[in-house]
Order: sequence, then structure tokens, then C-alpha cells
Amino acid sequence: AACLAADHAAVLHPDIDSPFADHADVVNRLLPYHIFQQPQEDTRTVAASRPPKGKEKAKYDDIRLEIKETRFALNCHQRLRKLQERFRRAQVKDGTRASPDPQAYTLIQAVLEVERAETAAVSSELRSARNELDAIQREKRAASQPTVTKFRSTYYPQGSAPSQYYRSYAYAYTQPYSASIPGATTSTFYTTPPARSTTAPATASGAPSYVSSGGAIPVQLPVTSLSALHALGIVPIPAASLPPPDQPQPAAVLKGSTSNGTMLSLDINVSLLQSSQMSGLALLLNSLMSRGG
Repeated sequence: AACLAADHAAVLHPDIDSPFADHADVVNRLLPYHIFQQPQEDTRTVAASRPPKGKEKAKYDDIRLEIKETRFALNCHQRLRKLQERFRRAQVKDGTRASPDPQAYTLIQAVLEVERAETAAVSSELRSARNELDAIQREKRAASQPTVTKFRSTYYPQGSAPSQYYRSYAYAYTQPYSASIPGATTSTFYTTPPARSTTAPATASGAPSYVSSGGAIPVQLPVTSLSALHALGIVPIPAASLPPPDQPQPAAVLKGSTSNGTMLSLDINVSLLQSSQMSGLALLLNSLMSRGG
């Protein structure tokens, strides 16, 4: 661009007074006139305010296409040079390493396989340890919370309760606590306050004669069931040893015994029992009823 500007200045202000000194001076003073050799088509195309038409348009389109193809060829050449340079740097970098790349890749893959195997083994051991820990915790929870099955197997010997002792009992133990029982005035234990039972002295024949107050249920149980009642926290107190009426009364009152001392007559006030005691008592009565047929 600077040379073209200098040629323009030399042509616009020529030295017409001094003669040529030598051949070099001739070339330097006449060569700038090459700017007048610009093709007229290009001059008209640049000077025209509207696009060319006809043959000029065809020539102009050909030039544009040629320029576009030239630019595309230049871009491809630049990309090729970049790829070649990148490949050369990769080869140089590979040659500077202590071991070839294929060998290093093989060694790294072998190390990764060994680490995967070790990780799988550790995961398996961890899973087994967790399973063992869960089993130990379940055993501890089971030991800390005794189930009803253990309680029944401990206190109820199989085949020791004769069935004839339960046939004459007229009360159904499987009915809800709030149900009324014939021969006794019983209200729902959820709302009944602790009731005090009034007893009467036994007759001369040894059969107990008593009247149960509200909330007390008369029950006949075999002597072998005392251990089960004690385990539930229900300790029968003889009628002769009851505290005064103005003091707290026991939940179970021993009225007497029948059938040569094998059966006990009790008054159990369900309103004084806790929920766990009521559940255990219900299971005990159901078990006795199922054995008695």
C-alpha cells in the first residue's frame, strides 16, 4: 500500500525538467506509470453505483466464485498445517517420555483392574459385616423385649391343666373389657375409677361368698397360673389382708380356693391394671379357655 501511494504521488507530480541520468533513473521515473494499466472492467465495476449486468455480471460472479474457492483452499491449507504441527508435537512429546505410550497404557490398565478387584472384595466384606451387625442388633432387641411366646412357654406347661376345671365357668374371657358380665356390675375400665371390692366371710363349708363391686371381675384360675400373674405384676392379696377402704386397693383379691385347692377364686379390678397387664391377662385367659375346650 505504501509503494502504491508513492507511485500515485510520482505520477501526479512528475519530474519533467531534469533529464534521465542512467538506466536506474529511467526505471524509477517511468515505472510508477503502471497504475494507468488497471483494467477498464474493474474500474467501471468499482465506479458504478449499481451491480453489473450481462457479461460484466457473469465475469463478476466468476471472480467472486474464484475468490470464495481461494479462501476455502487457504482455510484447508491452514487446518492441514495445524494438524501436521499437532502431530509433530505429539511425536516429540512421546519421544521425551521414559516409556512408550502403549506400554504405559497397558500398565495403567493392569493397575486399575487390580484396584477394582480390591474394591469389590472390600465392598463384599463390608456388606457381610453390615448383615452380621443387623443380625446382632435384632438379637439384642429380641432379648431386651421378651415376646408373649416366650412368656407362655415358660409359665404354661403343656398338658398340665385338666379340661374339666373350665367347663363349669360361665364367663367368656374373650369378650372386651367393657362388656358386662352376668352376675356382676361392671363398667368400662377406661372411665371407671378404682373400685373397692366388699367381701363377706366364707361359709362354714369353705366356699367363698362375696359380692364384687363395680370394675372387679370374678375369675377362677388354676394354681399353676399364679407364676404367670406374678410375671405380669398382678399379685393376688387375700381378702383377710386387704388394706382399709380409705387406702389404695390391690388389683387382684384372692377370695378362696375350690376343687381341693387346685382352683383359685379371684376378683380382678381391670380399672387398676396397666395396658400391658391387661393384654397379658387377656392372653392368659384365652390360653386357658382354649385348653379347656
